[in-house]
Amino acid sequence: MASCGRPGVEAYRATVHAKSRSPVRVRAAAGPLVRRIGHITGSAIARRPKGEARVYSRPRAREHVGVLLTVGRGVFGDEEVRHAMRDLGQLIDRRSASYATRFSEDLLTELMFVGDALADDAVAALKEVAYDIGGSQLPKLHELEKRGDPRALAFFDDVRRRPDWLEPSLLRRGQHLALAYIDLYGVSLMHSLFAGGMFARATLVTASTGRLGSHPARRIQETGAFIGAILEPGGLEPDALGFETAVRVRLLHGSIRAWLGKSPGFTDAYVGVPLDQTMLAMTLGLFDYLNLRSLARMGVSWSDDDLRAHHHLWRYIGHLLGIDGRLLTASLDEERELWSSLVAHQAFPELGGEDYLKTTVATVARLMGTRGRGKLFLRNLYLYLSGSGWFGVESQPRWDPLVPLVRGAGFSVSTAHSHLPGVADWMERWGASKLANASEMARSHGFGVSVEEDEGAARTFEVFSAGVRARFVGDLQGA
Repeated sequence: MASCGRPGVEAYRATVHAKSRSPVRVRAAAGPLVRRIGHITGSAIARRPKGEARVYSRPRAREHVGVLLTVGRGVFGDEEVRHAMRDLGQLIDRRSASYATRFSEDLLTELMFVGDALADDAVAALKEVAYDIGGSQLPKLHELEKRGDPRALAFFDDVRRRPDWLEPSLLRRGQHLALAYIDLYGVSLMHSLFAGGMFARATLVTASTGRLGSHPARRIQETGAFIGAILEPGGLEPDALGFETAVRVRLLHGSIRAWLGKSPGFTDAYVGVPLDQTMLAMTLGLFDYLNLRSLARMGVSWSDDDLRAHHHLWRYIGHLLGIDGRLLTASLDEERELWSSLVAHQAFPELGGEDYLKTTVATVARLMGTRGRGKLFLRNLYLYLSGSGWFGVESQPRWDPLVPLVRGAGFSVSTAHSHLPGVADWMERWGASKLANASEMARSHGFGVSVEEDEGAARTFEVFSAGVRARFVGDLQGA
């Protein structure tokens, strides 16, 4: 490995090559690097006062020094670094996307017109005379279940059915991983939610329900509540908080399908069913595939077993949300194929462009309370995570010194999580504490949304609906 020019790294390298059998004294010059890494990872080795040395036995020194040198290579971009997520970081946009055989154009077009029959029937059984903004469909449906209503019984039989492929231990591993990486997870998911706006049909729905347009903070908070609920220990057991939250969201989708279909002008301008199966699968991909891809591009390194566990977690969430088995992928490789097919089918970068990217950056910056240099970093980070082609902009991402720092932090955190004793447990406890308030919100919040359209949303709806109809209506008429 080429020298980094950092005295701390040189000090650690010297200990590895030391020929003496006497105990190795780690030089005080290494302290700043170790403390910086520890600040990111929360490891105890960072808490030693400046200038104080620590004596290790030779085997233990070699173990710890090797880990820290690996972290150093991640921070400074050594070409020798290899990890399981390297291929996962490859970008997919409309220009590079293609249909997989199992996720053909014909299948996706067919599923654009398919909702969720069990959830839609359950919502119909509630006989809502007005849209329930409080999102109280679940307790009302439980009452119908007690009375023996067949539509309520069929719905709850489906959500309580444990699929044959479910592995509880793998599910728990996925929960633990997501908890441990919750800070980077938040950065990645914020990007996912706004990058998903290039799926124009989904944007038409969010624009009509007051989500990432006029009320972005609400959706961000609800997403946090959803994540907090499903990551609680035991949260996905039948009728536990995470399980119940996913079921509430599924019923919410059924209610939105029903009421948007009755909204003036929506059905005339829209193509397909709102929140259809392709849209549900795309949304699941934002939380699994695109989330993991962004983490990989931010330097996070997970093993193949870790990736499998994370995918397994979200596959089960997809089952609870009523996603058609044909789009509920059995592996992360399959999900990447599905994502590429969905991008080829329904991504509209030409409807986004510079205006959409500027609005996205401004919205995220406002939510984060940052401006100036912070906004420039957000723009560069989002272009790095998805590419200029994804957003339909011509400008290439500029080199930003903060992006390598993000990659260094991601690599440092994941290396410490995998190799330093006690760090994984500490990270999980930290994640749980960060999500405590979000879980409380899930307990009290009904996940209801308005069916509305403000002036800005109306403009977005007009532009996006014209683009969607231009692509799909002619094809459907000619079919």
